[in-house]
Amino acid sequence: MVFITGPSGGGKSTLLRLIGQAVQDRGGAGLVRFDQMSALAGLTVVDCIGSALPEAGMDELLTILSLAGLNDAFVMLRRPGELSDGQRYRLRLALAIAAVRGGGGGLTVVLADEFGSMLDRVTAGVIARNVRKWTRRDTDVCFIAATAHDDLLEPLEPDVLIEKGLGDHLEMVTRGA
Repeated sequence: MVFITGPSGGGKSTLLRLIGQAVQDRGGAGLVRFDQMSALAGLTVVDCIGSALPEAGMDELLTILSLAGLNDAFVMLRRPGELSDGQRYRLRLALAIAAVRGGGGGLTVVLADEFGSMLDRVTAGVIARNVRKWTRRDTDVCFIAATAHDDLLEPLEPDVLIEKGLGDHLEMVTRGA
């Protein structure tokens, strides 16, 4: 778990793009860009995840939806266009988790720009904690979250914290250092 935080306009998104480019150039790891995840408009939420991970059973689909905070039956049976902005954000998270699980093994790097920014702070904290639980269980994922909301530091419990200030200022701290 890597957490990049800092003020708006400080270069967090640029840093994520550079990391993504380095992952692609280097090879050996899959790359999932959280903001590029999209659902199929005609399907229900649960079917969107099922189509992204066709070999998964219902238990695995429900686990993914639970991690993203979408495990309510009324939400699972809606189509993406019927969801609130926050629910659509969480659907992109669920699709990213499904992409990692369906990636065929090996390390996958997930880039999540503006992580939790669209969510109320309580929901963002719950989702951050769920993502941390997921990354502890699935050792084949490196989740890199970037946001100006430093209130997510505690629930994410990052292994690496990068504080990206304005200009060239960058400070990195690793857990236990």
